[in-house]
Amino acid sequence: MSLIERAIAANRKNAVHHDPSLANKPAPKVAILTCMDPRLNQLLEWLDIKPADADVIRNVGTAATEDVVRSLMFSIHVLGVREIMVVGHTGCGMEMFSEDDFEKHLHKQCGVWAVAPDKFHFYTDVNGATQKQVLKLRSHPWIPSDVVIRGFVFDLSTGELREVTPKEANNRLAA
Repeated sequence: MSLIERAIAANRKNAVHHDPSLANKPAPKVAILTCMDPRLNQLLEWLDIKPADADVIRNVGTAATEDVVRSLMFSIHVLGVREIMVVGHTGCGMEMFSEDDFEKHLHKQCGVWAVAPDKFHFYTDVNGATQKQVLKLRSHPWIPSDVVIRGFVFDLSTGELREVTPKEANNRLAA
């Protein structure tokens, strides 16, 4: 049986215990931007955050892309989120390539050059990449200044969450 078929069977079995209150309007307290890496599937559990308390937005490399901002606009302006966590992680696959190398890899695999996406957001330093995403979000005109945005790196080898503070933000605070 395929994994999808097992999931369907499990759903049929578990649906009888479903909590109908989940149909109520969500009221998350925090939005978390993190990577789609399956090793982070238990992030809420590791942070002791209840699923109903968090909007979790995931994409490869924890990039604050146009679609992430679109999701955050809903979280902030409709659902009332006032805090955002940007959580990068060690050992991310986005450290494996450069933009050019990955385009060449795709061309070799697929035999064509594509125009979209125009950027994959590869990086070599998870701390710097996380800081950059925090700064991108802080500078967005549709994110109110009273929304707290903090960046973190989750270390997959130790399980520790470490805060990273954008260098530019520190410079502005010191001035």
